[in-house]
Amino acid sequence: MTLRVVPELYCRNIEVNKQFFVNVLNFSVKYERLDEQFLYLTKDGVDLMLEGIDGDSRKWLLAEPEFPFGRGVNFQWDVTDIETLYAHITIVAKDAIYLELETKSYLCDSKVAVQKQFIAQTPDGYLFRFCEDVLD
Repeated sequence: MTLRVVPELYCRNIEVNKQFFVNVLNFSVKYERLDEQFLYLTKDGVDLMLEGIDGDSRKWLLAEPEFPFGRGVNFQWDVTDIETLYAHITIVAKDAIYLELETKSYLCDSKVAVQKQFIAQTPDGYLFRFCEDVLD
């Protein structure tokens, strides 16, 4: 059995988020249900769902949503060619950069892992940390 996680994120404006995820982060729309303000997005084999907070569908909310959404959570996305992605985002949406591109070392058991990473913030305040392993 294969297990997958597909996050579903609420957003204030589905069209603004669609443009951001497609034009800035380079996701593709797998399918959408406009009447529910729902998008199913994909990028390099990773899927993500977006739903407008005012859409006509069931909602699973534990509290009233407040900006920024996703407080205390960041989503890590392992990518290849991080520098090209970073350059693209800085050109089309510089204000979305939350953490500039950096090289960071992490101790993992007795080994040191090195990766390049940066964080982009979505229009609703979700943090997406893009990472690429650096080979020694």
